[in-house]
Parts: sequence; C-alpha cells; structure tokens
Amino acid sequence: MSKIILGNKVKLYRNIDGKNFVNTMTEEELRENLEFLDPIIREMGYENLDIEKMSSLKKLKLIEEGRLGKRFVEEKNIGFYQKVGEPDILINSSEHLELSKFSRTQSLDELYKEIYDLEGRLEENINFAFSPEYGYLTSRVFNAGTGFKPIAFLYLPALNYFGINEIAKGLSRLGYTLGSYRDRSKKALASIYTLSFESTLTEEEGSYIEKLKLISEEIADVERENRKKLYLDNIISLEDMVNRSYGLLANARLLSEEEMMQSMSMINLGIELSILKPNREFDFYQEIMKLRNGHLQIERGSILDLKSRDILRANKSRALMKEVFK
Repeated sequence: MSKIILGNKVKLYRNIDGKNFVNTMTEEELRENLEFLDPIIREMGYENLDIEKMSSLKKLKLIEEGRLGKRFVEEKNIGFYQKVGEPDILINSSEHLELSKFSRTQSLDELYKEIYDLEGRLEENINFAFSPEYGYLTSRVFNAGTGFKPIAFLYLPALNYFGINEIAKGLSRLGYTLGSYRDRSKKALASIYTLSFESTLTEEEGSYIEKLKLISEEIADVERENRKKLYLDNIISLEDMVNRSYGLLANARLLSEEEMMQSMSMINLGIELSILKPNREFDFYQEIMKLRNGHLQIERGSILDLKSRDILRANKSRALMKEVFK
C-alpha cells in the first residue's frame, strides 16, 4: 500500500426477496428478520456481538474503527457479527444485510474476492432481492445494481493545504464522492479522505474496482506534485507548520483529539519530505488510532471526562515523540 493510499474498504448490500426494506419495517418485522438470519450466520462460524449489552467503551471503539455507525448502535433489533479474518456482517442496518471489510494491506481485488465468497455462502440459504432490469435491489437506488461499494482511503495533506474543492467538484461530475471528517475550519481532519462512487448501478463490480484504482493513482500523482510545490515554494511555512506540530505533540499537557490528528498528519508529512528524521518506522494512521478517545478509554478501562482524556492523550503523545525522534 502506498503512503498516499492508506487502505481500502469494500461494502456489499443485500436484501431478502419478498421482504420490506429496513426503513419501512415494523419492529416486529425487524425482529423476525434478525431471528431468520442469526442461525444462518452463526452456522458459518460467526460470533454475534450483542450491541444492546455491549459497553459504551466497546461501542466507541468499533465506531472509531469504522465498523459501526453511531446511528446503528442506537437502534433495536440489529445484529453485528464478526469472525477473525472475515468481513463483518450487519443485520438491519441500512439494508437487511451489509457485509464490509477494511484493510491497510489488502488490495481492492483481494477484498472483493473475500466479500463475494461470503455472499455466495449466504446465498445458499437466502434468496436475495434481484431484478433482471435493475440488479440487486436496495432501499437507496444508488446502491442498487451491484450493491457493491469499494472505497479508497487517501492521505492528501498538500491538496488539503492548497484547497481540494475544485478537485472534489470535478470528481463529483465524474460520479465519485470525496469525503472526510472536517474540523472547524472545514479542513479534512488529518488530511484523510475517502474516495468512492456515488452510484454502482450501471456497470459490473470489476469495472468499478479498476476505475477506483486508476483514479486513486491519478489523485496520488496530483498530491505528489502539490507536495513538491509546497516544499519548493512554501518551504518556510511548511517547516513552521511541521515544527509547530512537533512542538505541540512533544510538549502539550492538554491535547484534544482534533489537535492530535492534525498535528500527527503534519509531522508525518514532515517525515515524508525529510524535514523530520525519525529513529523508527512511523505509521501515523496507526498512532492516531491509538490516541483517539475510544482507544484511550478502552486502555484505561473506564469512561473519562474531556479534560482527563486530553491529559492522558498529551502524556502519551509526549512519550511517543521521545521514542520516535530522540
């Protein structure tokens, strides 16, 4: 995986033939759907994680990892199933079934094979809603057809610095969606973006994968050119941003999650442009995840108030900077 393409994710949406979509189901219908699917999935070696009985810390961790949505964990008659090395299975999310897997090391092709192998095993016991004209049917028309959603995770600090709106608009006209978590200034947190398709209705899965790989590499090339421009034309500003970020992470006594993510991203750019020289490999995405609210509280074993979280994050950040750079 390149240092610009951070990882890949695939999702597959399926509905059961003859049943209403989730968004129009009654509580009784949702429960019946869960009761029908549960033994089928368990028979395949999956473990059911009871969301309603799950601790708040565990939920937060799964949300931060992108495996569950905030709205999903608040619903009733839902199911979340996991199996080591296999895609996750959600029941009664946006559709009857949602299969998904994220990986930092596997290609879109490898993830595609895994998720369709799983779908094939499920199809031995489930009749999925399918139309010869429209393909697999979903509650959201843009997800119909293949019901398949490939996603690339991109690290784009130079484009984030210069402004990415025009690129995002151009991608939108081509049918792509460029998404991110935003801070108060509307910049992408940690300069991490997701690239996916608005719709997967008209072509085959392989076509969408190839297109996403191609456009991801093209965006990566544009990011590299913008990094050169940033380095050559704005070196003083760049060094200032990198060193300020290092100073914050190395000295702060209170460190918010947002400040941590932005600063981690900037020192990572500094490393990649040889402004900073680490003593060991620095995986900024992994280090960010370790310092997010959910992970900190899971590690501590208790819910922490905002100030306590910021103190703990700052302590760990200072220790990390000493380990990486001294």
